[in-house]
Amino acid sequence: MTTETAGGPTGPAARPAPHRVVIVGGGVTGLVAARQILRDRPETTVTVLEASERLGGQVLAIDVDGVAVDVGAEAIHLGAPAAADLARALGLDATVIAARRGQSVLLTRRGLRPLPAGVGPTGPTRVGPVLRSGILSWHAIVRAGLEPLTRRRQAADVAVGDFVQGRFGREVTDTFVDPLLGNLHSGDIHRLSLQATAKQLVPVAESGTSLLLRALRKPTPPPRRPDEPAPLPMFASWPGGLGALVDALASSLEGHATVRTAVRVEAIGRTGDTWRVDTGEGPVEADAVVVAVGPRPAAVLLGPHSPATARALEAVDTASVATVVLAYEREAAEQNPVLRDANGLLLNSSQSGVLKAMTNMSRKWPLGHPSWHIVRVSVGRAGSRVAVDLSDAQMIAAASGELATLIGLNATPVFATVVRWPDAMPQLTVGHPGRMAAARAELAGIPGLHLAGSAADGLGLTSTIASGVQVARTLVG
Repeated sequence: MTTETAGGPTGPAARPAPHRVVIVGGGVTGLVAARQILRDRPETTVTVLEASERLGGQVLAIDVDGVAVDVGAEAIHLGAPAAADLARALGLDATVIAARRGQSVLLTRRGLRPLPAGVGPTGPTRVGPVLRSGILSWHAIVRAGLEPLTRRRQAADVAVGDFVQGRFGREVTDTFVDPLLGNLHSGDIHRLSLQATAKQLVPVAESGTSLLLRALRKPTPPPRRPDEPAPLPMFASWPGGLGALVDALASSLEGHATVRTAVRVEAIGRTGDTWRVDTGEGPVEADAVVVAVGPRPAAVLLGPHSPATARALEAVDTASVATVVLAYEREAAEQNPVLRDANGLLLNSSQSGVLKAMTNMSRKWPLGHPSWHIVRVSVGRAGSRVAVDLSDAQMIAAASGELATLIGLNATPVFATVVRWPDAMPQLTVGHPGRMAAARAELAGIPGLHLAGSAADGLGLTSTIASGVQVARTLVG
């Protein structure tokens, strides 16, 4: 219960802001949380502990013959306000680079076809380009056109694949949503939560609004106000890759926070009102602890204090994935129409072998290698062990061979390497938002213990940035 006094509210709703905060996890969420805490309360002592030898989590670039190539996250969506605000605040808006204009290609029943304009991870948002593409059968077009009649109100949390299929039919779902959203999450769209992975569609599901009618009468956006900052590129990076974001975050903490790498947190204990974060290098005391790591390690750390939170985290399946970087002689590669003209290749989950998607890095980004054309191939998804069981040599041979067959490439890689991401992709299945809300409700009754990161709040840099900001504001609030 909250009571009022002459000095303001007291009780759980008005706990004093912590003076010492330990953040477990030096990925983007942890770094953003540290920065936001210090911005809101500069007097706070903040310590970030990262188990690996580097910061940034799934933001990583490797050197490919003098060129930095991102092998984890590949772009940041600056259409999201939290991401755009952070880029501006860190001064990164001055050096941001946009992905080159271009389409990806889909493997369809009619072979490789350009992805129609206006098709996003949750399906078409424009009618004309899809009709003109010739990708869909007439049966599928007629079925999709019945959406204003077949739509119905649904619960907010259903499988995103089931929602789109119920609206537009199976062919639209398999052709567009599976290759885009499924690849983005390395998961099964018929298990992934609409509320967790396509939040913008929740009001549509609950209200029964027709997506097709909304697309046909989509209003023209209002003009930009004179005082509004110039828009940033929708999908962007920086020279040298996304590591620029991690470097800028780390630099913003210098002299203000303690950031330690290669420090593994073994347990979190409590003595009275003080938290003790046990590491192999000794304990660190804190008034509050933010746990921003993967679901399994988070469950281990939080379990002794909140069994319900641990159970919710243990219920989060993960997918192991890998990135295969391939380089070809530029002259030979650019004789191939896909490598010359397209930004990438997307496959339906039923079509893919080892290769599930290809990003045409030298076409999409200004990498600037003088003689090599560089691509990255994505491998692995939920329910598959190819990213774990195959050796590097096997994975390179399979990925390069499948790519050559799919796009008709008559060239052999002159460089190839594999970067693995074990258990890196949390699967936000139906019911996930409710489970996380219940877990956080229990944590709210434990003063000073907080959960953040992709396992709780979703994949992608925009989600992890928002998660870091939100946990910081909850903590100091």
